[in-house]
Amino acid sequence: MRRALACLATIAVADVVLHRVKLPWLAIGIFDHPAHLATAELVALNMRRSDAWKQGLLVGALLPDIDHIPLALRSEHPEDGDPRPNTHTPFAVLPVAAAAAITGSERLRGVAAGMLTHYARDLAVGGGLPMMGGSLRTPYPPYAVACAVLALTPAYSRSRP
Repeated sequence: MRRALACLATIAVADVVLHRVKLPWLAIGIFDHPAHLATAELVALNMRRSDAWKQGLLVGALLPDIDHIPLALRSEHPEDGDPRPNTHTPFAVLPVAAAAAITGSERLRGVAAGMLTHYARDLAVGGGLPMMGGSLRTPYPPYAVACAVLALTPAYSRSRP
C-alpha cells in the first residue's frame, strides 16, 4: 500500500508543478518522467506478472520519450503547446507488440504495456498525442481517477481471502 500511495503522491506532485509552474522544456522531464514511472508502477502493482514483464513495463513507460533526445540537442527547444513529434504516437507500440508476439518475450510484452501507460498519461497531461494531423487529448480527471483506483486496488485485493 505504501508503494501505491508513493506512486500516487509522485503523480500528484508532478502534475501540480507541471500545471502551475512554467518550466523550461528540459526541466519538465524532472517531474514528468517520475510520474510516467509511477503510473506504470501502479499498473504493475495490480498485475501478477513476471519480473521480466515488470522490468519491461518500466522501460516502456519511458521509451516513447526517446524522441526527446534529438529535440534536446537542437538549439531551440519546443515551446509549451507545440505538438509532439510524430514518432510520439501510440502506433509506435505496434512493432514492439509484434516483436513480443513473434518471440514470446515477456520483457517485450512488458515494454509494450509500459508504452501504453506512457500514452495514457500523455493523453491527459501536456500536449496530448499526435494523431492524424491533430492532437488527441482527454480531460485530466479520468486519468487521475484511474491512478487513484489503481493505488487503492492493491490494498483491497490483498485484504480479500
